[in-house]
Amino acid sequence: MNLLNNKFLCLVLMAVLIAAGTWIGGYKGLNSLYSQAEDVFFTGERGDGICIANDLAERAAAAANLVTIASNYAGVQDEAQAVTSASAELSAELSATTRDGHIARLSERNRKLDSAMTSLYNALGEESLMAQHEKYRQSLYADFNSRNDTISHDPYNQYAQDYNQALDGFPASLLAAITPVPSQAVIFY
Repeated sequence: MNLLNNKFLCLVLMAVLIAAGTWIGGYKGLNSLYSQAEDVFFTGERGDGICIANDLAERAAAAANLVTIASNYAGVQDEAQAVTSASAELSAELSATTRDGHIARLSERNRKLDSAMTSLYNALGEESLMAQHEKYRQSLYADFNSRNDTISHDPYNQYAQDYNQALDGFPASLLAAITPVPSQAVIFY
């Protein structure tokens, strides 16, 4: 009981408890913010499936449909193969069960698919397409790009930005240096 009467020891103990509470609370708070952003990415703000993950799946579907049209034209098979490969990578990443670094990889896969689709679209534009194929080429590419525009306006981006701002602030930046919180959230623009 004599130890509890020691003012210095009590002050040190109080400081340790405050630091530990701040560390644990900050860690849980940052993880909660990141988890919210992840949930919005994969299930939508209301959990209704209107989300970036769904838009990415639709982009992959549009890419597959453009490859189907391209299969009729020998001059664009390299570009079609690049789209098929990029689309498969994106679809595989969407199906992955782990979320660790998942959004960043999806962003990379989306950019790769975007580049491959643009190349295929342009290559098909140089071919003598049947009228119906030309109509589908333009429609599919417009849908493909429209999904990217939708992604850029998705609520996830605000959640990710809020997390990044919290992570950059004090004391979160200090806590992030000593705790295993996720790094900056990827913003899809």
